[in-house]
Amino acid sequence: MKNSLINEEKVTPETIRALFDNALIKTTLDEEGDIQVTTDMGTLFFISLLEKQKMLKYLSFFSFKEKRSSEKKLSFLNDLNSGVIFSRFSMPKENVLLSEYFLSYEEGIPSYQVVKSFRMFERVTIGAIKRFDTSDLID
Repeated sequence: MKNSLINEEKVTPETIRALFDNALIKTTLDEEGDIQVTTDMGTLFFISLLEKQKMLKYLSFFSFKEKRSSEKKLSFLNDLNSGVIFSRFSMPKENVLLSEYFLSYEEGIPSYQVVKSFRMFERVTIGAIKRFDTSDLID
């Protein structure tokens, strides 16, 4: 399955998990059917299947440190979104930073692209936070 094409009807949490298992990346499946990936650094990422849109959604949440101003948080978000082209960042709650990326699997997807895109998402997200968090906002 290394360089094979996965047909869109065969994209399931189980087939996605198998790709990560083959890449020696540990995953778990949560009660909502999302795949959880905990990186070597301890960062938790999620992969959701958006079946209607035929998309994989990669996401991760980070906590803002307490007592940080909204202005600094919004400035940080603007810096992230104008300086990073791979991930989208948002603040769904006052104390939460969300990073997400979407990957289409319509008409199938090469198996290597699922894990390769995850690795890129992980690198870009962590690297962007390190680069742009000049006010020490993220826990």
